[in-house]
Amino acid sequence: MIRLLIILSASLLLTACGAHYGAARIVSFPPGAEVINTDDGTIIGNTPVTMRWKDGSGNRQQIAVRVRHPGYYEKVMPFWLSMRHRSESAALENPQLVEITMQKIGGE
Repeated sequence: MIRLLIILSASLLLTACGAHYGAARIVSFPPGAEVINTDDGTIIGNTPVTMRWKDGSGNRQQIAVRVRHPGYYEKVMPFWLSMRHRSESAALENPQLVEITMQKIGGE
């Protein structure tokens, strides 16, 4: 009986400390903008693009990406990302939408 209680307690502890995931679907106007991770400068891809993050706490995370597109001003876009998913696949199936409107150079 004591062994069972120890196993159950350990399982609950591990579940509480597990990973949390969040995903964002980044869409730009105009489409095709290059998305860059501001943390390390890596190129994530071109819009529309979906990316995911992993965190141990489950707290919302402030994320920032930089987008660039020929003929438009570069733009840094910060946003809050919910880390509510318990699996990577669940996060990728339900990404948070992030829309970025870019300003044309020399235009309106």
